[in-house]
Amino acid sequence: MSSYQVPVAKVELLSGRGFSVSIPDERGISLFAFHGKLNEPITDLSDQHWAADIVNTDANGRWTYTNRNVELYKGDVIYYWTTVRFHGVDYQRMHQEEEVP
Repeated sequence: MSSYQVPVAKVELLSGRGFSVSIPDERGISLFAFHGKLNEPITDLSDQHWAADIVNTDANGRWTYTNRNVELYKGDVIYYWTTVRFHGVDYQRMHQEEEVP
């Protein structure tokens, strides 16, 4: 059994509106998935406002989900979980959150 640990995601607020969530690339990753919800904790795996599978790294060599459609305000909380497909096996990092400063 592999002891692979999904990297802690980097959450960045985008200028104007929106946010991105990313992890660094490493050999063996073939997919990064983001599942998130605004201001409501996620109660199960199908409970989300946003879900996306990212199948390529960006120009900076990171696996990045970007959402420019949501307007965020001070005190908003993005609740999320991520999946990484590593050597063909899916691994999750559950119960993550980021508060808008």
